Order: sequence, then structure tokens, then C-alpha cells
Amino acid sequence: MHLLGMARLAFLSLGTTAALGLAVLAANGGLGSSATTASAQAQEPRDLIVLAGAGQDTVMVTAFFPQSIRIRAGDTLTWRNESDQDHVVGFAQGSTPPGPTTSNVQGAPGERIPSANVPVPGRPGITMSNPARGFPNVESGATYSGNTFVSSGRLQKDLDWAGVPVPDSFSLTFDTPGTYPYLCLVHPENMSGTVEVVAPSAADVPSQAEIDAVAQAEMGLLLARVEPGRAAQSASAQNEPGPNNSQFWYVRAGNSEQGAVEARVQLMEFLPRDVTITAGDTVIWRALSLHTATFVPSPPSPAFFLPEAQPEGPPWMVRNNLIVERAKPAGVFNPAQYFNSGPLNPPGATSTAWGLTFDTPGTFEYICGVHQELGMKGTITVLPR
Repeated sequence: MHLLGMARLAFLSLGTTAALGLAVLAANGGLGSSATTASAQAQEPRDLIVLAGAGQDTVMVTAFFPQSIRIRAGDTLTWRNESDQDHVVGFAQGSTPPGPTTSNVQGAPGERIPSANVPVPGRPGITMSNPARGFPNVESGATYSGNTFVSSGRLQKDLDWAGVPVPDSFSLTFDTPGTYPYLCLVHPENMSGTVEVVAPSAADVPSQAEIDAVAQAEMGLLLARVEPGRAAQSASAQNEPGPNNSQFWYVRAGNSEQGAVEARVQLMEFLPRDVTITAGDTVIWRALSLHTATFVPSPPSPAFFLPEAQPEGPPWMVRNNLIVERAKPAGVFNPAQYFNSGPLNPPGATSTAWGLTFDTPGTFEYICGVHQELGMKGTITVLPR
């Protein structure tokens, strides 16, 4: 059984009260206060595990479990991604990342992290995922002493980019006492953690079992918010009168628009997934995170990334303009044509809303071009007027 599945089962067996108690214990810095009675001379370096993210299919939880951890100098910490989304462990405190950068909204004033995307050399208007985010700048298992930029590269299960395997875990050995904040470079707005490194002789540090217990409690609290959030936002599509007895229908791409769920719990879903309208009505999609509404007349759907192997270094993960550029050949939907909203998210979004009028009866499936592999799709059923 995957560690994530074990975590869920353990959370259920702990019960809500015990889980909340463990989470409060961690928040108060009490984790590990009874970890060991061994003498200071007997402490040995340890290998410890933290989970990066949670959730399967269209459910994404952007958090590290546990969010804060106390370890000894000399310990090795491994982040393991057990979710279906990719995550990047990044340390930026007191460092200067390479290449184009953007502000770290969770960091100290003036702190920078690598930009999400960079121009493809010699191709105006074409961008690629920033290699400083997508690929590691140090070997897994390297030593971290603070004040240097570290990127784990993308961590994801069962992924291969242009012949370069993508690992699901990344390790660092910490040799210097201190407190080190870190974040996910893919989800820098709300996914962060802290590593507190204490002296090699310290006794008040948690065991792996205690780390797992707090991780399970924190994970369970967030996963418990999935269904209420989904129900609150997908019961029915909002609509309002339009011209000539038509209707405007509103669909949310992802659940972040209304803030009905904790920001770290994201649904890669159209809410509602299936909408029934009448010929002449207009559907408007809205989003505040990276999603598209994409209608493909015949498979296969275009991929978001187009990997290009390079003679040296990692492949270029070129962003497909079929996904990142708006395609609206007509104001009225035509099943034989390709329609695409482009990214519905700031910054750099085509817009945060996109509309399409339907006058052809039938049922039409569409996808999010960014999250299609997770199963983010919906249908518009058009009834005759």
C-alpha cells in the first residue's frame, strides 16, 4: 500500500479528536518532546520522510506533510510525492536563483524564486517551463547548509520527459543548525514548509512514527474538506437571462474562484461537470487558477508540454501554443472546429473568463488542456429551442 493510502487509513483510525491533538502539538512545537531518552552521545544520523502533496485524480492538496519538522544536524530528509500532481521542493532563503525570477510571495521582502516560464531562444512568442523549476540543480542527497538556492526538480510518479525520468522523491542532508523555510516552486502561492535543524546531540526531535502521525492528522483535515467544497460549488450552474430569450450559464474551472474551500485544497474539475442548455444559450467559464476550456473536434487532444531533447542539459519543456493561446474561430460553437479559451488565470492570462454560444443540438465534451491527464473534463448538452 502506498504511504499516502496508509496515511489516510491511519487518520481514520486515529479519529478526529486525536488527529486534531496531533496537529496542535505540531503547531506548538511540541512534536518530539518525548521522542527519546537516549544519551546525547548516542545520537546517530537518520533518514526521515516527508510527503509532498496529497490527492489522486482531480483532487490536489498543495501542502507538505507535516508542514513543519524538527531534525538533527546530520539527518537526511526525503520528500516523497505520493499524489498525482507534480511538486518541486525549493529553498530560496538568502539566495539568488538562476535566470529570470519572480517575487516569492511567501518569503522575506525582496526574496526571489525562478519564474514559471521563460522564452524559447530564437522563437518569438514561444515559451517553455523554466528549467530552474523543472529540473534539479543539485544531486539528490546533497548537503544543505542554508543560504543557497536548491530545486529538487519536478517530483512525480511514473513520468518521463523526453527520455529523462522524473523521480518521485528528493533528499537533502542538513548539517547546520537553523530554521529553513521552503516552498513548492510549482505552487508557490500556498504550498510551503519549514525545517528546523537542531544540534546533533538534541534529544527533543520526533521519530519517524511521530512524524507520520502528525502528517496523517494534517492530511486528514485537508482531505475532509474536499467533498463539502465540491458540493458547495457544483450543485448547479448559475445562469441569468440573455438576449432574445437566451440564457448565460456560468461554469467554474477549478474551485478557487469562490474561495469556498481552503486554498490548499484544489479540485481539477469543471463545476458543474455537466451542463444542459438550450440552443442559443451562452456558456461562460471562469477561473482564478491555471485552467483552460478546450474543445477538440477529433482526438488526440494536444499536449500541454512538447518535450525537446537537447544535446546538453535537460530537455526543453515547450508550452504548446494550441493550449496557451486562445482559439476562437467563431463566436458560435462549431463541432468541426477547434476552440480553446487559453489560460484562465492571472498573471498573464488571456482573461479570467471566456464565453461561447451554442446553437447546434448535441452533447459536446471538452477538457482542460493543462490537466486533461488528471481527468479534468466536462460536457455541454444542447437541447433544441
